[in-house]
Amino acid sequence: MGIPQFTMKQHPKKIIVVLLSGGFIFALGCFILLYFAGQKLVAQTHSDSQYLLSQVDDGVEESVRVLTKLNNLNFTTCNEANLLAMRRMLFDAKFAIDIGYFKNNTLTCTTGTGMLENPLPDNQPDYIVNKNKPSQIGIRFEPELYLLLFTERPLKVLIIRQGNYNLILKSEVFDPKIIVTPNWQVFYKESENLFHLAGQTGIHNNIKSNDYLHYETNITCSNNNRNYCVALYLPWDIFFADNRQLFIISFILICLVSISCGLLVDEHLTTRRSIVSRIRRGLKSGNFYWVYQPIVNLQSGKIIGCEVLARFKDDYGVLTPDQFIPILRQINLTWSFTKIMINTVLNELESAEQLPSGFKVSLNIFPCDVEQGNVLSLPKITGLMQSKFVICLEITEDEYLDSTIAHGYFKTLIESGFRLSLDDFGTGYSNLKNLHNLSFHQLKIDRSFVQDIATEGLKASMIPNIMELVHKFGYTCVAEGIETTEQEVILKEAGVHYGQGWKYGRPMPILEFKEYIARSIK
Repeated sequence: MGIPQFTMKQHPKKIIVVLLSGGFIFALGCFILLYFAGQKLVAQTHSDSQYLLSQVDDGVEESVRVLTKLNNLNFTTCNEANLLAMRRMLFDAKFAIDIGYFKNNTLTCTTGTGMLENPLPDNQPDYIVNKNKPSQIGIRFEPELYLLLFTERPLKVLIIRQGNYNLILKSEVFDPKIIVTPNWQVFYKESENLFHLAGQTGIHNNIKSNDYLHYETNITCSNNNRNYCVALYLPWDIFFADNRQLFIISFILICLVSISCGLLVDEHLTTRRSIVSRIRRGLKSGNFYWVYQPIVNLQSGKIIGCEVLARFKDDYGVLTPDQFIPILRQINLTWSFTKIMINTVLNELESAEQLPSGFKVSLNIFPCDVEQGNVLSLPKITGLMQSKFVICLEITEDEYLDSTIAHGYFKTLIESGFRLSLDDFGTGYSNLKNLHNLSFHQLKIDRSFVQDIATEGLKASMIPNIMELVHKFGYTCVAEGIETTEQEVILKEAGVHYGQGWKYGRPMPILEFKEYIARSIK
Protein backbone atom coordinates (compact mmCIF):
# COMPACT_ATOMS: atom_id res chain seq x y z
CA MET A 1 0.00 0.00 0.00
CA GLY A 2 1.46 3.35 -1.04
CA ILE A 3 1.67 6.31 1.32
CA PRO A 4 -0.78 9.07 0.29
CA GLN A 5 0.76 12.49 -0.25
CA PHE A 6 -0.77 15.96 -0.11
CA THR A 7 -0.71 17.76 -3.44
CA MET A 8 -0.68 21.43 -4.33
CA LYS A 9 -4.15 21.05 -5.84
CA GLN A 10 -5.49 19.67 -2.57
CA HIS A 11 -4.04 22.53 -0.56
CA PRO A 12 -4.30 25.95 -2.22
CA LYS A 13 -3.00 27.55 0.98
CA LYS A 14 0.22 25.67 0.40
CA ILE A 15 0.64 27.39 -2.97
CA ILE A 16 0.28 30.76 -1.26
CA VAL A 17 2.88 29.85 1.38
CA VAL A 18 5.32 28.61 -1.28
CA LEU A 19 4.84 31.71 -3.42
CA LEU A 20 5.16 34.02 -0.43
CA SER A 21 8.33 32.24 0.68
CA GLY A 22 9.89 32.47 -2.77
CA GLY A 23 8.71 36.07 -3.13
CA PHE A 24 10.11 37.01 0.27
CA ILE A 25 13.52 35.53 -0.59
CA PHE A 26 13.41 37.28 -3.97
CA ALA A 27 12.56 40.63 -2.34
CA LEU A 28 15.18 40.08 0.35
CA GLY A 29 17.77 39.17 -2.28
CA CYS A 30 16.94 42.28 -4.31
CA PHE A 31 17.14 44.42 -1.18
CA ILE A 32 20.53 42.95 -0.29
CA LEU A 33 21.71 43.43 -3.87
CA LEU A 34 20.60 47.06 -3.84
CA TYR A 35 22.14 47.59 -0.42
CA PHE A 36 25.53 46.28 -1.49
CA ALA A 37 25.21 48.12 -4.80
CA GLY A 38 24.61 51.29 -2.80
CA GLN A 39 27.63 50.54 -0.64
CA LYS A 40 29.72 49.93 -3.74
CA LEU A 41 28.46 53.19 -5.23
CA VAL A 42 29.33 55.07 -2.03
CA ALA A 43 32.74 53.40 -1.98
CA GLN A 44 33.30 54.47 -5.58
CA THR A 45 32.40 58.13 -5.01
CA HIS A 46 34.47 58.09 -1.82
CA SER A 47 37.45 56.65 -3.69
CA ASP A 48 37.11 59.28 -6.42
CA SER A 49 36.78 62.11 -3.91
CA GLN A 50 39.88 60.93 -2.03
CA TYR A 51 41.85 60.80 -5.26
CA LEU A 52 40.73 64.32 -6.24
CA LEU A 53 41.51 65.72 -2.80
CA SER A 54 44.90 64.06 -2.73
CA GLN A 55 45.71 65.74 -6.03
CA VAL A 56 44.43 69.07 -4.70
CA ASP A 57 46.54 68.72 -1.55
CA ASP A 58 49.60 67.88 -3.61
CA GLY A 59 48.92 70.83 -5.94
CA VAL A 60 48.48 73.25 -3.04
CA GLU A 61 51.60 71.96 -1.31
CA GLU A 62 53.60 72.23 -4.51
CA SER A 63 52.36 75.75 -5.26
CA VAL A 64 53.18 77.05 -1.80
CA ARG A 65 56.60 75.41 -1.83
CA VAL A 66 57.60 76.68 -5.30
CA LEU A 67 56.29 80.23 -4.83
CA THR A 68 57.81 80.54 -1.36
CA LYS A 69 61.24 79.43 -2.54
CA LEU A 70 61.20 81.77 -5.53
CA ASN A 71 60.12 84.78 -3.48
CA ASN A 72 62.82 84.02 -0.91
CA LEU A 73 65.46 84.42 -3.63
CA ASN A 74 64.63 88.17 -3.57
CA PHE A 75 65.16 88.84 -7.26
CA THR A 76 64.22 92.41 -8.19
CA THR A 77 64.33 91.96 -11.94
CA CYS A 78 63.88 89.20 -14.49
CA ASN A 79 67.47 88.33 -15.41
CA GLU A 80 69.12 85.07 -16.48
CA ALA A 81 69.64 83.95 -12.89
CA ASN A 82 65.96 84.49 -12.09
CA LEU A 83 64.82 82.63 -15.23
CA LEU A 84 67.21 79.77 -14.44
CA ALA A 85 65.77 79.45 -10.92
CA MET A 86 62.22 79.54 -12.31
CA ARG A 87 63.02 76.87 -14.91
CA ARG A 88 64.62 74.60 -12.29
CA MET A 89 61.51 74.88 -10.17
CA LEU A 90 59.28 74.12 -13.18
CA PHE A 91 61.40 71.10 -14.08
CA ASP A 92 60.84 69.59 -10.62
CA ALA A 93 57.16 70.52 -10.50
CA LYS A 94 54.40 67.94 -11.04
CA PHE A 95 51.45 70.21 -11.71
CA ALA A 96 52.85 73.55 -12.92
CA ILE A 97 53.17 74.09 -16.67
CA ASP A 98 54.58 77.63 -16.57
CA ILE A 99 56.00 80.17 -14.08
CA GLY A 100 55.94 83.95 -14.49
CA TYR A 101 57.71 86.87 -12.82
CA PHE A 102 55.97 90.18 -12.04
CA LYS A 103 57.42 93.55 -11.45
CA ASN A 104 55.03 96.26 -10.32
CA ASN A 105 52.09 93.91 -11.08
CA THR A 106 53.30 93.53 -14.64
CA LEU A 107 54.32 90.17 -16.09
CA THR A 108 57.84 90.70 -17.45
CA CYS A 109 59.03 87.14 -18.14
CA THR A 110 57.97 83.48 -18.11
CA THR A 111 59.82 80.18 -18.15
CA GLY A 112 58.37 79.42 -21.57
CA THR A 113 59.11 82.64 -23.46
CA GLY A 114 61.78 84.30 -21.36
CA MET A 115 61.78 88.11 -21.40
CA LEU A 116 58.59 89.61 -22.75
CA GLU A 117 58.89 92.33 -25.35
CA ASN A 118 55.53 93.64 -24.25
CA PRO A 119 54.95 93.14 -20.50
CA LEU A 120 51.39 92.22 -19.55
CA PRO A 121 49.32 93.59 -16.65
CA ASP A 122 48.01 91.11 -14.11
CA ASN A 123 44.28 90.41 -13.71
CA GLN A 124 42.42 90.40 -10.42
CA PRO A 125 42.24 86.99 -8.71
CA ASP A 126 38.94 85.20 -8.11
CA TYR A 127 39.78 84.84 -4.46
CA ILE A 128 42.67 85.39 -2.07
CA VAL A 129 44.00 82.91 0.47
CA ASN A 130 45.59 84.28 3.67
CA LYS A 131 44.32 87.75 2.84
CA ASN A 132 46.25 90.71 4.40
CA LYS A 133 49.16 88.43 5.28
CA PRO A 134 52.66 88.39 3.76
CA SER A 135 51.94 84.85 2.52
CA GLN A 136 48.65 85.74 0.83
CA ILE A 137 47.97 83.94 -2.42
CA GLY A 138 45.67 85.02 -5.22
CA ILE A 139 43.98 82.32 -7.31
CA ARG A 140 42.16 82.75 -10.58
CA PHE A 141 40.43 80.13 -12.74
CA GLU A 142 40.83 80.63 -16.49
CA PRO A 143 38.67 78.37 -18.70
CA GLU A 144 40.56 79.49 -21.82
CA LEU A 145 44.11 80.70 -21.50
CA TYR A 146 46.46 81.06 -24.48
CA LEU A 147 50.04 80.65 -23.35
CA LEU A 148 52.59 82.60 -25.33
CA LEU A 149 54.14 79.34 -26.56
CA PHE A 150 50.74 77.86 -27.57
CA THR A 151 48.77 80.76 -28.98
CA GLU A 152 46.48 78.50 -31.00
CA ARG A 153 45.55 76.08 -28.17
CA PRO A 154 43.42 77.33 -25.26
CA LEU A 155 44.02 75.70 -21.90
CA LYS A 156 41.83 75.39 -18.83
CA VAL A 157 44.12 76.47 -16.03
CA LEU A 158 44.49 77.82 -12.51
CA ILE A 159 46.72 80.84 -12.04
CA ILE A 160 48.21 81.07 -8.56
CA ARG A 161 50.14 84.19 -7.57
CA GLN A 162 52.19 84.93 -4.49
CA GLY A 163 54.46 87.96 -4.26
CA ASN A 164 56.35 88.49 -7.53
CA TYR A 165 55.66 85.05 -9.02
CA ASN A 166 52.77 83.08 -10.36
CA LEU A 167 52.22 79.44 -11.30
CA ILE A 168 50.01 78.18 -14.06
CA LEU A 169 48.49 74.81 -13.21
CA LYS A 170 46.62 72.84 -15.80
CA SER A 171 43.28 71.88 -14.23
CA GLU A 172 43.09 68.64 -16.28
CA VAL A 173 45.83 67.05 -14.18
CA PHE A 174 43.29 64.57 -12.75
CA ASP A 175 43.61 61.19 -14.50
CA PRO A 176 40.23 60.33 -16.13
CA LYS A 177 41.15 56.64 -16.07
CA ILE A 178 41.18 56.74 -12.29
CA ILE A 179 38.02 58.79 -11.81
CA VAL A 180 34.91 56.66 -12.45
CA THR A 181 32.36 59.29 -11.43
CA PRO A 182 31.43 61.27 -14.55
CA ASN A 183 30.16 64.39 -12.74
CA TRP A 184 32.59 66.06 -10.34
CA GLN A 185 33.79 69.48 -9.31
CA VAL A 186 36.74 70.76 -7.32
CA PHE A 187 36.10 74.11 -5.65
CA TYR A 188 37.39 76.50 -3.03
CA LYS A 189 34.90 77.37 -0.32
CA GLU A 190 35.08 80.65 1.60
CA SER A 191 32.13 81.38 3.86
CA GLU A 192 29.13 81.11 1.52
CA ASN A 193 31.18 81.73 -1.62
CA LEU A 194 32.31 78.90 -3.91
CA PHE A 195 35.10 79.28 -6.46
CA HIS A 196 35.39 76.69 -9.20
CA LEU A 197 38.81 75.11 -9.66
CA ALA A 198 38.39 72.03 -11.82
CA GLY A 199 35.82 69.61 -13.27
CA GLN A 200 32.29 70.60 -14.22
CA THR A 201 30.95 73.87 -12.95
CA GLY A 202 27.74 73.85 -10.95
CA ILE A 203 27.89 70.24 -9.65
CA HIS A 204 27.87 71.36 -6.01
CA ASN A 205 24.87 73.64 -6.55
CA ASN A 206 22.99 70.91 -8.45
CA ILE A 207 23.48 68.46 -5.60
CA LYS A 208 22.27 70.98 -3.04
CA SER A 209 19.24 72.06 -5.05
CA ASN A 210 18.02 68.63 -6.24
CA ASP A 211 16.72 65.57 -4.42
CA TYR A 212 19.27 63.01 -5.47
CA LEU A 213 19.49 59.66 -3.72
CA HIS A 214 21.87 59.62 -0.80
CA TYR A 215 24.16 57.04 -2.39
CA GLU A 216 24.51 59.01 -5.61
CA THR A 217 26.29 62.09 -4.22
CA ASN A 218 29.38 62.93 -2.22
CA ILE A 219 30.63 66.30 -0.96
CA THR A 220 33.93 66.13 0.91
CA CYS A 221 36.56 68.66 1.97
CA SER A 222 40.28 68.13 2.42
CA ASN A 223 41.56 67.40 5.90
CA ASN A 224 44.76 69.31 5.16
CA ASN A 225 43.21 72.29 3.43
CA ARG A 226 39.64 72.60 4.73
CA ASN A 227 38.63 75.20 2.15
CA TYR A 228 39.31 72.88 -0.76
CA CYS A 229 36.43 70.53 -1.47
CA VAL A 230 35.02 68.18 -4.10
CA ALA A 231 31.43 67.43 -5.12
CA LEU A 232 30.58 64.25 -7.03
CA TYR A 233 27.37 62.90 -8.56
CA LEU A 234 27.23 59.30 -9.84
CA PRO A 235 23.69 58.45 -11.04
CA TRP A 236 22.31 54.97 -10.35
CA ASP A 237 21.58 54.31 -14.01
CA ILE A 238 25.16 55.01 -15.04
CA PHE A 239 26.48 52.93 -12.16
CA PHE A 240 24.24 50.01 -13.11
CA ALA A 241 25.19 50.37 -16.77
CA ASP A 242 28.88 50.24 -15.87
CA ASN A 243 28.31 47.09 -13.78
CA ARG A 244 25.66 45.54 -16.02
CA GLN A 245 27.11 42.03 -16.19
CA LEU A 246 27.62 41.81 -12.44
CA PHE A 247 24.04 42.84 -11.73
CA ILE A 248 22.59 40.48 -14.33
CA ILE A 249 24.50 37.56 -12.83
CA SER A 250 23.45 38.60 -9.32
CA PHE A 251 19.81 38.91 -10.39
CA ILE A 252 19.87 35.46 -11.99
CA LEU A 253 21.35 34.02 -8.79
CA ILE A 254 18.64 35.71 -6.73
CA CYS A 255 15.96 34.19 -8.98
CA LEU A 256 17.55 30.75 -8.67
CA VAL A 257 17.81 31.04 -4.88
CA SER A 258 14.17 32.21 -4.68
CA ILE A 259 12.98 29.29 -6.79
CA SER A 260 15.10 26.87 -4.75
CA CYS A 261 13.68 28.29 -1.53
CA GLY A 262 10.14 27.89 -2.86
CA LEU A 263 10.87 24.29 -3.81
CA LEU A 264 12.39 23.58 -0.39
CA VAL A 265 9.38 25.09 1.36
CA ASP A 266 7.11 23.06 -0.92
CA GLU A 267 9.03 19.90 -0.07
CA HIS A 268 8.98 20.74 3.63
CA LEU A 269 5.23 21.39 3.62
CA THR A 270 4.60 18.27 1.56
CA THR A 271 6.65 16.23 4.01
CA ARG A 272 5.03 17.90 6.97
CA ARG A 273 1.56 17.28 5.56
CA SER A 274 2.33 13.68 4.61
CA ILE A 275 0.55 11.04 6.62
CA VAL A 276 3.85 9.59 7.81
CA SER A 277 5.00 12.93 9.27
CA ARG A 278 1.60 13.64 10.78
CA ILE A 279 1.52 10.24 12.47
CA ARG A 280 5.06 10.60 13.81
CA ARG A 281 4.23 14.03 15.23
CA GLY A 282 0.84 12.84 16.39
CA LEU A 283 2.32 10.18 18.65
CA LYS A 284 4.40 12.85 20.38
CA SER A 285 1.83 15.64 20.36
CA GLY A 286 -1.27 13.80 21.49
CA ASN A 287 -3.13 13.94 18.17
CA PHE A 288 -4.29 10.37 18.66
CA TYR A 289 -7.32 9.93 20.86
CA TRP A 290 -9.58 7.02 21.69
CA VAL A 291 -13.33 6.51 21.61
CA TYR A 292 -15.44 3.83 23.22
CA GLN A 293 -18.22 1.76 21.62
CA PRO A 294 -20.46 -0.26 23.96
CA ILE A 295 -20.78 -4.06 23.73
CA VAL A 296 -24.20 -5.42 24.73
CA ASN A 297 -25.43 -8.82 25.92
CA LEU A 298 -27.98 -9.66 23.23
CA GLN A 299 -30.11 -11.75 25.59
CA SER A 300 -30.35 -9.29 28.48
CA GLY A 301 -29.72 -6.02 26.65
CA LYS A 302 -27.19 -4.96 29.30
CA ILE A 303 -23.85 -3.31 28.55
CA ILE A 304 -21.08 -5.68 29.51
CA GLY A 305 -18.10 -3.90 28.02
CA CYS A 306 -16.70 -1.68 25.28
CA GLU A 307 -14.25 -1.73 22.44
CA VAL A 308 -11.56 0.94 22.37
CA LEU A 309 -11.16 2.50 18.91
CA ALA A 310 -8.40 4.85 17.80
CA ARG A 311 -8.98 8.22 16.12
CA PHE A 312 -6.66 10.92 14.84
CA LYS A 313 -7.02 14.66 14.34
CA ASP A 314 -4.44 17.42 13.90
CA ASP A 315 -4.20 20.89 12.37
CA TYR A 316 -4.42 19.40 8.89
CA GLY A 317 -7.62 17.48 9.56
CA VAL A 318 -8.75 13.95 10.35
CA LEU A 319 -7.09 10.65 9.45
CA THR A 320 -9.23 7.54 9.42
CA PRO A 321 -8.04 4.21 10.85
CA ASP A 322 -7.83 2.85 7.30
CA GLN A 323 -5.26 5.59 6.64
CA PHE A 324 -3.11 5.55 9.77
CA ILE A 325 -3.12 1.85 10.74
CA PRO A 326 -1.24 0.64 7.61
CA ILE A 327 1.26 3.49 8.04
CA LEU A 328 1.90 2.60 11.68
CA ARG A 329 2.81 -0.86 10.46
CA GLN A 330 5.04 0.44 7.67
CA ILE A 331 7.07 2.73 9.93
CA ASN A 332 7.27 0.22 12.79
CA LEU A 333 5.50 2.37 15.36
CA THR A 334 2.73 -0.07 16.25
CA TRP A 335 4.08 -0.87 19.69
CA SER A 336 4.69 2.78 20.56
CA PHE A 337 1.10 3.44 19.51
CA THR A 338 -0.16 0.51 21.65
CA LYS A 339 1.67 1.71 24.77
CA ILE A 340 0.24 5.21 24.38
CA MET A 341 -3.22 3.71 23.89
CA ILE A 342 -2.99 1.58 27.04
CA ASN A 343 -1.78 4.51 29.15
CA THR A 344 -4.50 6.85 27.90
CA VAL A 345 -7.36 4.35 28.04
CA LEU A 346 -6.56 3.13 31.56
CA ASN A 347 -6.40 6.70 32.88
CA GLU A 348 -9.71 7.61 31.21
CA LEU A 349 -11.64 4.48 32.20
CA GLU A 350 -10.34 4.33 35.77
CA SER A 351 -11.89 7.79 36.25
CA ALA A 352 -15.30 6.43 35.20
CA GLU A 353 -16.78 5.44 38.55
CA GLN A 354 -19.93 4.20 36.83
CA LEU A 355 -18.06 1.26 35.32
CA PRO A 356 -18.32 -1.87 37.50
CA SER A 357 -15.54 -4.32 38.28
CA GLY A 358 -15.35 -6.99 35.62
CA PHE A 359 -16.36 -4.55 32.88
CA LYS A 360 -14.76 -5.92 29.71
CA VAL A 361 -12.44 -3.57 27.84
CA SER A 362 -11.39 -4.73 24.37
CA LEU A 363 -8.06 -3.41 23.09
CA ASN A 364 -6.89 -3.98 19.50
CA ILE A 365 -3.39 -5.44 19.24
CA PHE A 366 -1.34 -5.46 16.03
CA PRO A 367 -0.49 -9.00 14.82
CA CYS A 368 3.08 -7.85 14.05
CA ASP A 369 3.54 -7.05 17.76
CA VAL A 370 2.55 -10.64 18.50
CA GLU A 371 5.09 -12.00 16.03
CA GLN A 372 7.85 -9.73 17.36
CA GLY A 373 7.12 -10.67 20.96
CA ASN A 374 6.22 -7.14 22.06
CA VAL A 375 3.04 -8.46 23.66
CA LEU A 376 5.15 -10.18 26.33
CA SER A 377 5.62 -6.69 27.84
CA LEU A 378 1.90 -6.41 28.59
CA PRO A 379 2.01 -8.45 31.85
CA LYS A 380 4.74 -6.07 33.03
CA ILE A 381 2.45 -3.05 32.78
CA THR A 382 1.28 -2.49 36.36
CA GLY A 383 -1.83 -0.57 35.35
CA LEU A 384 -3.09 -3.44 33.23
CA MET A 385 -2.45 -6.10 35.84
CA GLN A 386 -4.05 -4.09 38.66
CA SER A 387 -7.02 -2.88 36.64
CA LYS A 388 -10.53 -3.72 37.85
CA PHE A 389 -11.51 -4.38 34.25
CA VAL A 390 -11.31 -7.58 32.26
CA ILE A 391 -8.82 -6.80 29.51
CA CYS A 392 -9.62 -8.50 26.23
CA LEU A 393 -6.97 -8.32 23.51
CA GLU A 394 -8.48 -8.30 20.04
CA ILE A 395 -6.16 -9.60 17.33
CA THR A 396 -7.11 -9.40 13.69
CA GLU A 397 -6.66 -12.47 11.53
CA ASP A 398 -3.27 -12.14 9.90
CA GLU A 399 -0.49 -14.26 8.42
CA TYR A 400 1.39 -13.87 11.72
CA LEU A 401 -1.25 -15.84 13.59
CA ASP A 402 -0.37 -19.02 11.79
CA SER A 403 2.71 -19.41 13.90
CA THR A 404 3.99 -21.67 16.65
CA ILE A 405 5.68 -18.60 18.21
CA ALA A 406 2.35 -16.75 18.38
CA HIS A 407 0.78 -19.75 20.16
CA GLY A 408 3.48 -19.58 22.85
CA TYR A 409 2.94 -15.85 23.34
CA PHE A 410 -0.83 -16.30 23.59
CA LYS A 411 -0.38 -18.96 26.22
CA THR A 412 1.70 -16.54 28.32
CA LEU A 413 -0.93 -13.81 27.96
CA ILE A 414 -3.74 -16.12 28.99
CA GLU A 415 -1.79 -17.27 32.03
CA SER A 416 -1.36 -13.59 32.95
CA GLY A 417 -5.13 -13.09 32.99
CA PHE A 418 -5.80 -11.57 29.58
CA ARG A 419 -8.64 -12.74 27.37
CA LEU A 420 -8.06 -13.13 23.66
CA SER A 421 -10.46 -12.36 20.86
CA LEU A 422 -10.08 -13.22 17.16
CA ASP A 423 -11.21 -10.05 15.40
CA ASP A 424 -12.97 -9.77 12.02
CA PHE A 425 -13.40 -13.51 11.68
CA GLY A 426 -14.29 -14.61 8.18
CA THR A 427 -12.12 -12.09 6.36
CA GLY A 428 -8.49 -11.97 5.37
CA TYR A 429 -6.49 -14.98 6.58
CA SER A 430 -9.40 -17.06 7.90
CA ASN A 431 -8.08 -20.44 8.85
CA LEU A 432 -9.82 -23.13 10.89
CA LYS A 433 -6.40 -24.27 12.00
CA ASN A 434 -6.05 -20.94 13.86
CA LEU A 435 -9.16 -21.69 15.87
CA HIS A 436 -7.77 -25.05 16.88
CA ASN A 437 -4.14 -24.10 17.54
CA LEU A 438 -4.46 -20.62 19.01
CA SER A 439 -6.10 -20.28 22.41
CA PHE A 440 -8.81 -17.66 21.84
CA HIS A 441 -11.69 -17.02 24.19
CA GLN A 442 -13.83 -15.05 21.83
CA LEU A 443 -14.60 -14.72 18.14
CA LYS A 444 -15.89 -11.53 16.51
CA ILE A 445 -18.05 -11.83 13.44
CA ASP A 446 -17.09 -9.21 10.87
CA ARG A 447 -19.67 -6.49 10.15
CA SER A 448 -19.91 -7.58 6.51
CA PHE A 449 -21.70 -10.77 7.65
CA VAL A 450 -24.16 -8.77 9.74
CA GLN A 451 -24.91 -6.22 7.02
CA ASP A 452 -25.57 -9.12 4.60
CA ILE A 453 -28.48 -10.27 6.74
CA ALA A 454 -30.97 -7.82 5.24
CA THR A 455 -30.29 -9.08 1.71
CA GLU A 456 -30.06 -12.74 2.79
CA GLY A 457 -26.72 -12.95 1.07
CA LEU A 458 -24.14 -15.69 1.15
CA LYS A 459 -22.27 -14.33 4.15
CA ALA A 460 -25.42 -14.14 6.23
CA SER A 461 -26.12 -17.78 5.50
CA MET A 462 -22.73 -18.65 6.98
CA ILE A 463 -23.54 -17.28 10.44
CA PRO A 464 -25.10 -20.56 11.71
CA ASN A 465 -21.94 -22.41 10.58
CA ILE A 466 -19.78 -19.90 12.40
CA MET A 467 -21.84 -20.40 15.55
CA GLU A 468 -21.32 -24.16 15.30
CA LEU A 469 -17.59 -23.53 15.44
CA VAL A 470 -18.04 -21.14 18.34
CA HIS A 471 -19.93 -23.77 20.35
CA LYS A 472 -17.52 -26.48 19.30
CA PHE A 473 -14.48 -24.61 20.66
CA GLY A 474 -16.30 -23.14 23.65
CA TYR A 475 -15.91 -19.51 22.55
CA THR A 476 -18.14 -16.58 23.15
CA CYS A 477 -19.18 -14.60 20.08
CA VAL A 478 -19.55 -10.88 19.35
CA ALA A 479 -21.28 -9.60 16.21
CA GLU A 480 -20.07 -6.22 14.92
CA GLY A 481 -22.01 -3.64 12.94
CA ILE A 482 -25.53 -4.23 14.29
CA GLU A 483 -27.71 -1.34 13.18
CA THR A 484 -31.28 -2.63 13.08
CA THR A 485 -33.66 -4.63 15.26
CA GLU A 486 -34.02 -7.17 12.42
CA GLN A 487 -30.30 -7.87 12.52
CA GLU A 488 -30.39 -8.12 16.30
CA VAL A 489 -33.25 -10.66 16.28
CA ILE A 490 -31.63 -12.91 13.69
CA LEU A 491 -28.28 -12.88 15.50
CA LYS A 492 -29.94 -13.57 18.84
CA GLU A 493 -31.81 -16.53 17.33
CA ALA A 494 -28.54 -17.79 15.86
CA GLY A 495 -27.10 -17.90 19.38
CA VAL A 496 -24.74 -14.93 19.15
CA HIS A 497 -23.87 -13.85 22.67
CA TYR A 498 -22.94 -10.18 22.31
CA GLY A 499 -23.62 -7.35 19.92
CA GLN A 500 -21.84 -4.15 18.98
CA GLY A 501 -22.96 -1.44 16.58
CA TRP A 502 -24.78 1.83 16.07
CA LYS A 503 -28.04 0.33 17.35
CA TYR A 504 -26.50 0.45 20.83
CA GLY A 505 -24.22 3.41 20.48
CA ARG A 506 -21.68 5.00 18.19
CA PRO A 507 -18.01 5.22 19.25
CA MET A 508 -17.87 8.16 21.68
CA PRO A 509 -15.29 10.18 23.66
CA ILE A 510 -14.80 9.28 27.32
CA LEU A 511 -17.01 12.07 28.74
CA GLU A 512 -19.89 11.13 26.47
CA PHE A 513 -19.31 7.46 27.22
CA LYS A 514 -19.53 8.13 30.96
CA GLU A 515 -22.86 9.91 30.47
CA TYR A 516 -24.05 7.03 28.29
CA ILE A 517 -23.18 4.48 31.00
CA ALA A 518 -24.86 6.62 33.68
CA ARG A 519 -28.10 6.75 31.63
CA SER A 520 -27.96 3.02 30.94
CA ILE A 521 -27.65 2.16 34.64
CA LYS A 522 -30.72 4.25 35.48
